[in-house]
Amino acid sequence: MNRFSLDSSSRTLRIDRRTMLRAMGVSLALPSLQMMTRTPLVASEAVTAPVRLAWVFFPNGTNYDRWLPTGSGTDWEFSPSLAPLAANRNDFNVLKGLAQVNAQSLGDGPGDHARSAAAFLTGAHPYKTAGSKIRVGQSADQIAAEKVGRITRLPSLELGTEEGRDAGSCDSGYACAYSNNISWRSATLPMGKEINPQKAFHRLFGGSEEKVDEKEQLMQRSILDFVTDQRRHLERVAGNEDRRKLEEYFVSIREIEYRLNQFTTPPRLPDGTTAPSAKPENITEHIRLMYDLMVLAFQTDSTRIATFMLANEGSNRTFPMIEVKEGHHDLSHHESKQDKVDKIAKIDTYYSEQFSYFLTKMRETKDADGSSLLDNSLIVYGGCISDGNRHDHHNLPALLAGRGGRGIQTGRLLEFSEYTPMNNLFTTMLEHVGIEDTIFGDGTGKVTL
Repeated sequence: MNRFSLDSSSRTLRIDRRTMLRAMGVSLALPSLQMMTRTPLVASEAVTAPVRLAWVFFPNGTNYDRWLPTGSGTDWEFSPSLAPLAANRNDFNVLKGLAQVNAQSLGDGPGDHARSAAAFLTGAHPYKTAGSKIRVGQSADQIAAEKVGRITRLPSLELGTEEGRDAGSCDSGYACAYSNNISWRSATLPMGKEINPQKAFHRLFGGSEEKVDEKEQLMQRSILDFVTDQRRHLERVAGNEDRRKLEEYFVSIREIEYRLNQFTTPPRLPDGTTAPSAKPENITEHIRLMYDLMVLAFQTDSTRIATFMLANEGSNRTFPMIEVKEGHHDLSHHESKQDKVDKIAKIDTYYSEQFSYFLTKMRETKDADGSSLLDNSLIVYGGCISDGNRHDHHNLPALLAGRGGRGIQTGRLLEFSEYTPMNNLFTTMLEHVGIEDTIFGDGTGKVTL
C-alpha cells in the first residue's frame, strides 16, 4: 500500500520507503529518495543505506597464468585477462588462495563441472546421482535471503543466460541440477534462475505474476505509461535532488525497455518463411541486460541478494563476436595447445569486459546515503575451477567488488593461505548484512579483508 504523508512541521511530503507506483496490475518500485521517511530531512541526521550481496559466476575455469595479477597489497599489476577492469581498479580486491575442496572428486570420480557449480556457494560435496535424490547444501545467498530477504519485496534474485534442465545426467553421472544452479534454497532444492530478461523485468516491476499473458501484451507500451499520473504528482512535490534521481531512474527504465524490445522482437521474415524454433541470441546484450536488471533491483531495494550465472557450468557456448567459434568447454581442455590457450584467454577477457560494465554502472548509481550502490555492496566475481585444463578447485579466480558499506578498502591483491575455504569469505560477507557467526559447508570461520 502506498503511503504519502505531509510533515506538519516542515510542510514536506514524505513517502514510505516501500511506496510503489501502481496501476493496472503494474508495480513500479522507486529508488531511494530524500522524501522517504527513512531518509532524514535535516543534514545533521545520519543516513544508512543497506548492504547488498551478489555473486557472479563464470564456468569452465580460466587460463590461470593470464588471469592472476602479479604483486601484492596495493602494489600489483593487471594481468592480460583482467586488463579490461583497469578503470575499475579501486572498485574491487583480487583474492588469491581460496578453495572449494568439496568440489574435488573425494573418491567420486569424474564430474568436476557439476561439482564446481554445486559447491561454489555451498562449500558442500554434492551427492553423486543422475536421479532425483540430489543433495548438496544451502548456498550463501539463500542463507542471506532467509535472514534478511523478508525486508524487501523479493527475498533474492537468481539470473542466468543459459537454459538447463534439472533432471537427467549432465556430467559423468551427476544430475543436471548440479551443473545448472549455484543457488540452493536447501540441500535438496535448487533455486530456478531466470534467463529471460523480459520475464525478469516483469518480476521486478510487473506486480503479481498472475495474468502474465495479458501483461505481456500491455507491455508493448512502456511500464511508465501505466503510472503517468502518479509519476507526475511525485515529480511535482519532489525536491530538486529527488527530481534529478527520478529523472535518471525513469530514463534508465525507458532504456532497458527499448533494449528488451530490440532483444526479444523477432526479425521480419520474407513471406512463406517459417521462423526458427530457437531464438537468435546477442550474448553481450543478454549479459548486459541482466547486469542492468541487477542494478535496478538494488537501486529500488526490490532485493538485496542476487546471483548471476554468466553461463552454466560445462557450457559449450561459442563467442563469434571475439572470433572464438569453438565451444568454451571443449577449449578448456586445451592440453597446452597454444591456439586453444589463446582462445580461452579471449573468453576470460570478454567476461572481464562485461563485469567492468556492471561495476561502472553500480559505481555511477547513487544510493540513499549519497554514496554509490557499489560502496554499499559486496559482489563476488569468479568461478569454482581455477585452470580449466587441470580442473583444480584451489587458488580459485575470485574478485570481491564493493566496500560493504564503505568499511572495506579496495584496490588490493589479498593473498590468503592456500586452501582457505571460500566459505570463510562468504561468512564475512554475511556478517556485513547482520548475520553473525554463520559457518556452513566446509567453512572454518572468517577472513580478514
